[in-house]
Amino acid sequence: MVSDVSGELTEILTTNFDVDSADIDPERTLDELGVDSVATIELVDILKERFGIAVDEDELTNKSTVGQVISAVTAKRSA
Repeated sequence: MVSDVSGELTEILTTNFDVDSADIDPERTLDELGVDSVATIELVDILKERFGIAVDEDELTNKSTVGQVISAVTAKRSA
């Protein structure tokens, strides 16, 4: 399931936020990838729609790492 979420997140970041897929790494923050705080709110909305989960906007910030986003989505999908 983690790899599914990872692949979907990569697709979201590359398609919606013009992030180069080669730059996406679990240790990098969204901010390091060029996803600012306003774009992070948009990302949360996309994650809610794509995965059918409830994510509070304060759970994920642009200081969150890609790995933290994957973990949060995976945990919410399992709940």
